Formats: sequence, C-alpha cells, structure tokens
Amino acid sequence: MSQDSLSSGAAGTGTLASWLSLLCRVAVGQVFIFAGLMKVIDPQSVAGAIITFDVISKENETLISLAAHILPWMEIIAGFLLIMGLFSRAAATIIMLMLAGFFLLIAHALNQTHPVICSCFGKLKMFCPPEITNCNYIQNGVLAMLTLVPLLIGGGRASADALLRPKYEPNYDDYGQEDDEIFD
Repeated sequence: MSQDSLSSGAAGTGTLASWLSLLCRVAVGQVFIFAGLMKVIDPQSVAGAIITFDVISKENETLISLAAHILPWMEIIAGFLLIMGLFSRAAATIIMLMLAGFFLLIAHALNQTHPVICSCFGKLKMFCPPEITNCNYIQNGVLAMLTLVPLLIGGGRASADALLRPKYEPNYDDYGQEDDEIFD
C-alpha cells in the first residue's frame, strides 16, 4: 500500500468505510444542526442555562449573551459542514472540541448543590431528562464515538471533500522534470 493511499483517508478506502463515514457524518451533523436551531430560536433560554451552569459570573452579561448567540451558530455550521462532507475532519474536530467542553460542563454541573437544567436542545428534551444527569455523559459519549469515524477516516467518497480533491492525471507524471534537450 502506497503512502498516497494511506493519506487519502476514506476516499481511498473501500466503500464500507465511506458508507460508515457518511452515516456517522449525517447522524452527528443532524443532531448538532437541530440542537443549534433550537437554541437560535430562544437565546434567552440558552443564557439562562449558561447561568445555571455557574461557570460564568451572572454579572458578566456580555459574555453570557455572546456565548448564547455564538454557540448555536457554531453547532449549526459545524453540523452542516459535517453532513456535506466539506472540511470533514475540521468540522469533526470542532464538534469533538464542543463535546469535550460539554463533558467538562456536565462534570461541573453534577458537582453543583443546585439542579442544573440543560438547554441542549432548547426547550425540547430529546434523549435525557431536563436536569443534568449521567445520561448526558452517555449521550455525549455516543456522539463523540460517532464523530470519531469522520475525524479518523475523513468524509469518504460521498463527500464534498472527495468531489473537490483533484483527480489523478497520468499525462502529468513528468510535469516539472527537466528535459535533456539543449536549445540553441
């Protein structure tokens, strides 16, 4: 196996890896787009959830508002890029970083003396109860495992990354090599 086929990721591998990457990309991307859209609809609820996590001072309204407005759009954009397979590894990296941050927030919330209500999906409660529990670890762990697939093997053949990759041109094998001809 050549070095080129190793570095090409899922685009150079079998169709099983490509299909697996596609399924994982679509599953995680949809969850993040949906979660982001639910937060965009109600930024006040997101700001309230940020306050209950007690990691940003209540007096720092600017930072809370900024986080409540930027985080949902980060989720939407990263989810969209992941589904499209455009910059797949970068989008998966951003999602993994967000999930790592969420893991830390869950750990912090479980150590609080007051209940912490998650605004993970806006006002909807999808997989876990409204209050932060160990269920949130499981939910984020599953999302992290699914995100690892496109992170490690790339977007696959059914991705914008694969469509944008330059095709191999055998006519240009000698491009850039000097000819032995001497010009007068």
